[in-house]
Amino acid sequence: MRSIKTKLFSLGMAASMLLALGGCAMSTPANVGSIGGVEIPAGVYLLAQYNSYNTASGLADLATGETANDVKTVLKAQCTGTINGEEVTTDGADYISQLTTHAIEYYAAVEKEFDELGGVLDDAATAEAANSADSLWNSNGDLYTANGISKSTVKTYLLNAQKAKAILNLTYGADGTSPVTEAEYTDYVNNDCYYVETVQFPLVNYSSYSLATDDQKSQIEDIAAQCLAELNEQATAETASNSALYTAAMNYVPQAMSAMGSTIESAQAVYYAGSKLYTPDDLSSFGGDGYNNLTDPLDEIPLGTWTTIDLGTTLLVARRIDPLKTYTVDQLNSMYDMLTSMKSDEIQDKLYADGAALEHNLDSSAINTYSASKIKKTVSK
Repeated sequence: MRSIKTKLFSLGMAASMLLALGGCAMSTPANVGSIGGVEIPAGVYLLAQYNSYNTASGLADLATGETANDVKTVLKAQCTGTINGEEVTTDGADYISQLTTHAIEYYAAVEKEFDELGGVLDDAATAEAANSADSLWNSNGDLYTANGISKSTVKTYLLNAQKAKAILNLTYGADGTSPVTEAEYTDYVNNDCYYVETVQFPLVNYSSYSLATDDQKSQIEDIAAQCLAELNEQATAETASNSALYTAAMNYVPQAMSAMGSTIESAQAVYYAGSKLYTPDDLSSFGGDGYNNLTDPLDEIPLGTWTTIDLGTTLLVARRIDPLKTYTVDQLNSMYDMLTSMKSDEIQDKLYADGAALEHNLDSSAINTYSASKIKKTVSK
């Protein structure tokens, strides 16, 4: 028989273990370590992981009946996607882990570089982050809370995005460390963008949400041909043709709407005319794989010549012109934020690379505490 002293010692040890276990249950790590000396708050890690899960669940090879909300299934499923410019095929758990690490590396790089550049967010950027946080919280607050993510964390994450925008300007803006030159902007406009003037003729009846019949489309094509002929007479200058463009829209768009069984006032028809600088990102939405529905027809005719382009749900009367014959580089940059379209991918790639190269002092124990297996995709109400 054991002595009373031994029994008391055993009871004391058991009590100590219970207290220790109780302490673990009641508290969780405030951060998961640091990258490049930048502390990664637990909430930021959880939000990055939650976002990574949503990405992975959309890539997961799920069987019939399995859904993106089934966390255990997604973690085991094969996922194929792109991380850091490379195609990755692995199980969901590993994919989420890699993508989460990629995200917090970016977060750290942004925080570090923003401070090194002496960045300060203006009131507009701070307000935008706060408003976006309010909106996200109103729609997803219960789900965020269930996953250990606070509203302040959402705002912190959004402020980090604003800092990334600021880094773009602090680097490539007019007063940045490596400002984009006027010659670079000019080359971008001339060789990568299309400035297009259009009159749009809808081939959809938005009252009944029905496509134009063959007869209706034939009538609209005839009306568009009349519009084309008028513009080829009235809008031939190399500069922007705003007045002639809007007049043509007022004359012909109501006729096209009538052919579709709809009515529109002439004053409203001007909204179907316009001009825009299409950046490479904009143009990519019109097709790929060797053919672009917008640019290829424009490339077949001389600059400044009007043509018709069938986009399926819209028939365009359009032409491409050189915007620098109407606007200065500064004016175009103000109108279209060319700096972002030119350099955002470049600065993003740099920040990802910088983050990956920073010294990692991550706490594996803390990361294990916040395992992706604990993610919740539904909330009971």
